[in-house]
Amino acid sequence: KETMLLYEQDFLCGYTEIFIDNEDCHIDHYVKRSIDNRLCYVWENLIVAVNDDEFGAKYKDNGENCVKMIGDYSSIVNPVLEEAQYYFKYSLDGQIDPADELDDTKKLKANRTIEVFYLNHQSLKTRRKDIAYAIKALNDGGVETEAITKFLEQLGFHSFTNYILDNYFN
Repeated sequence: KETMLLYEQDFLCGYTEIFIDNEDCHIDHYVKRSIDNRLCYVWENLIVAVNDDEFGAKYKDNGENCVKMIGDYSSIVNPVLEEAQYYFKYSLDGQIDPADELDDTKKLKANRTIEVFYLNHQSLKTRRKDIAYAIKALNDGGVETEAITKFLEQLGFHSFTNYILDNYFN
């Protein structure tokens, strides 16, 4: 778990990008063992995720919009095999939506991913919004983009931070 977090996931939850330490996380089977146990020890099926029942890995497995069959996985973004950040756009209030430039199939996939992992849970939106306010304050104070990125690094949400800097402040 520590190796995955450090070398592969940059200490970020593989689904939500929350900064996590080694204590408040678990190794998630992207494809649940009850759906396909043959993937139990496949490295690309293992993702370190934050422990929270209301969003992320546990919500994917047990939430209102949970994955129920193997075919459902083709309708969501796999963060190990796909560049998830290209599927989404963000607003300053922390909302995540499908990126405008996606074709209809990829927009459906982005929307389904947002639902399955509940990426617009109020807690996640609030955390992202707080980062947006910090970015604005630092930018208004004359802090350069690279320094802002470095300063906010341990707050997580790197894709959000990069998107906000690129689309609202450059």
